[in-house]
Amino acid sequence: MPLTENQKEKIGQFVPIFKQYLAAAERLDDLEVRRERINFYGELLSPQGIQSMTELEFGQVISSLWAFAMWGNQGYLVEKLLQDNPLENFKGLIHSLLWGEGPIAARYNDFKTNTRGFGPSSITELLAFTHPLDYGLWNAKARSALRILGFEETFPYLNGQQFDGWKYDEFNHLLKDIQSELQQYALGEFDLLGIDYFLFEVWRGNEEGHTVDAEVGVTIQQEAMTDFDHDEAIEQLLTIGQWLGFEVEKEKAVARGARVDVIWQARVANLGVVTYVFEVQRRGDIDSLILNLQRAQNNPTVQRLIVVALESELTRVKAEIATLREDFRRMVGYLEVAELIRAFDLVTELSGIISKLELVKSEFGGLMGE
Repeated sequence: MPLTENQKEKIGQFVPIFKQYLAAAERLDDLEVRRERINFYGELLSPQGIQSMTELEFGQVISSLWAFAMWGNQGYLVEKLLQDNPLENFKGLIHSLLWGEGPIAARYNDFKTNTRGFGPSSITELLAFTHPLDYGLWNAKARSALRILGFEETFPYLNGQQFDGWKYDEFNHLLKDIQSELQQYALGEFDLLGIDYFLFEVWRGNEEGHTVDAEVGVTIQQEAMTDFDHDEAIEQLLTIGQWLGFEVEKEKAVARGARVDVIWQARVANLGVVTYVFEVQRRGDIDSLILNLQRAQNNPTVQRLIVVALESELTRVKAEIATLREDFRRMVGYLEVAELIRAFDLVTELSGIISKLELVKSEFGGLMGE
């Protein structure tokens, strides 16, 4: 779908900010990181590299991904991903994703369905750095930037709806439309990975309150969320928990008949193991949710049961739980998806600041810390 006049105008408003970035020394550092990453993946994720991939090289790829940058214990992450995705099976799936002949939508969906621990951010990062001419990065900052640029009307996947390969295909077409629009400003040539840098500056310019038009400005009021991606919420909970120092797992059986979306666990000297349970509620049955939480309560290590949902859904859940026994009511906590996303963004920002200090070197070498 062609860009609207409103979208073109807003893109133009951010061109001066993007020009400042292009002229800054920061851009040279980013280009060097990008060059290294493309060369790195060009070797390890080539058809031949995938075929001969070892567990160490798998770890190098995983530890280099921005999507996993907040995992302080990279060894734990890699070990868990290898448990969930046996190497030989993973090699076939990643080869199909990156080098298969079918449409990208089908290849994306096949990889997402048949792997565990890989969400939209990590999958699209693998694609974007392997094929920067064709594929872009789908993550929270890109979504925010597109909202700022007025794409909610023509690309209705920006308030958190479940993301799949068909939507990713549409997203790449949208990036190419932005790419074409930017050509008139004589900024140079950009592939779709380069457009991600533009979107990042849109996001950062809005966050820092830059105003490039006296009447319009660029700061926007975020609209209330109407939907969200269930899998992405789970990945955010896992990442936050691990960054805070917990041992984390997803889709975990914690008691008879109780399998929950996410757990955070810690060992406390005088208490043994303590467990925090998270259930992400998107559109499921509330009675089933409550029954699962009640069963999870039977695990003596469980200290808190947390429901994660949109505000409107939490209101319904609270109303149902208010009629139940007090010991259960007191154990249940509530987290709005918008607050989860905000927490994830804040932890991401803090992690980026700390990573620059290079306090921890990756045991896998590669490009950890960039």
